[in-house]
Amino acid sequence: MWFEELTGFTEQDPSQVQQQITVQGDKLLFKNSGKVVQAGTLSTPSLAELNEQAQLVLHTDAAVTGVLSLEEVVADVQELHANPDNAGALFQVASQFNLLEMVSPDVTPEQGVTRYQNDKTQGPACAIACGAGLIYRNYFVPVGEQQGQTANKQLNMLASLEQALVRYFSLLAATDYANITSPWVMQNGYALPSKQQLILINKVLAGLNPTEYQQLKELVCIGLQYDTQVTIKQASHLVTQAYCSAMPVAYSYHSNDLWQPLASLILEAAYEATFAAAVVNAKRTGNKRLYLTLLGGGAFGNQPQWILNAIKQACTRYKDYALEVKIVSYRYSNPQLAPLLSSLT
Repeated sequence: MWFEELTGFTEQDPSQVQQQITVQGDKLLFKNSGKVVQAGTLSTPSLAELNEQAQLVLHTDAAVTGVLSLEEVVADVQELHANPDNAGALFQVASQFNLLEMVSPDVTPEQGVTRYQNDKTQGPACAIACGAGLIYRNYFVPVGEQQGQTANKQLNMLASLEQALVRYFSLLAATDYANITSPWVMQNGYALPSKQQLILINKVLAGLNPTEYQQLKELVCIGLQYDTQVTIKQASHLVTQAYCSAMPVAYSYHSNDLWQPLASLILEAAYEATFAAAVVNAKRTGNKRLYLTLLGGGAFGNQPQWILNAIKQACTRYKDYALEVKIVSYRYSNPQLAPLLSSLT
């Protein structure tokens, strides 16, 4: 069990974990063993904030300017984390909007993180690779006045977007939708809109000009765990992880056409924010590597073209930064990447 190997005790419940671990700045002290591991520093910037930070880097640090490179890497993402050559690199991690890795909307933070080892997807593998950071996000991150996340109180990377959409709803003269007061139900990090909510969201998005669309998109936040220690395979160096989510398209009976406008906006925001974070990270650490995953693919059901379009858009926006962008494929090369790679290389 990865949790027991790292901490020296078996995970049981939140109060037990919080009693056994002390937060010391950006580190966790495991009391029974005396072991100290660096969780790193967690921030939840918006896309607007990250774009502003990246632009500042462009104007002040010539070392980060240049030509972006893009390639596919066939590898195990845990092996990439453990490689000391990747110290200081940024890894994009697929998560839920609470920066955790629930296997379904019914799983709560109180059910713990040991169980992540049973989920063989990219997100849990990356989270476990930096285990102290994961423990911090589940059990110790401040959520208002509360320590750690619970079933009733969690981080929400879409909170500002939700508020903006509600304001737009109030401006629409749509009496058929007068009873809709939120864009979706947020359940354990899964944003779950009804058909009527999606229809109304699509009406809002269709009425926006490009500037308004960008402003709405820039309200989306991601989770950045800077300087988090790799805790697997005898590694101890630090990396940065960007926790991003996509819409859970496959968790509903709504059509892809109905989902596409909102799902694409979220994907565009996630990739653009990750690229901006990689620019800031490159200035901080000197490592220009950015490892990407195909957010929302697989079990979440986002269409490959939506994902690839979002990556291409982010590459275009950040083409003048000398980022070394690597899309990670597990076990086999992904032929769906070929058109994207050829168009940008």
